Amino acid sequence: MPDDVELVVDKPVWLETPQQPDTASCGVLIVAQAHSCLTGHEDQRKYGVSKDDVKVMRLRMLWVIIHHSKERAMSEGDAATTTNILQRLQDELK
Repeated sequence: MPDDVELVVDKPVWLETPQQPDTASCGVLIVAQAHSCLTGHEDQRKYGVSKDDVKVMRLRMLWVIIHHSKERAMSEGDAATTTNILQRLQDELK
């Protein structure tokens, strides 16, 4: 940064946000806050959060990850072929 440019920092403003109910849900709450900001649901940012709420948030995140994943379960035929190939590779490496 050039010497003649002055950096101006505004006074911090505290935002009302849900408080985490435990020591392990901060990541889930950060994702939930970001989702609320991106979708314009400002009213959802100011409420109490229970442990059950965090469980629901985790399940929703998991559902989105699984639902939008391009990975799909293998068919039994593909699984058998994969097992056969793995066995043949292991036999070759002996």
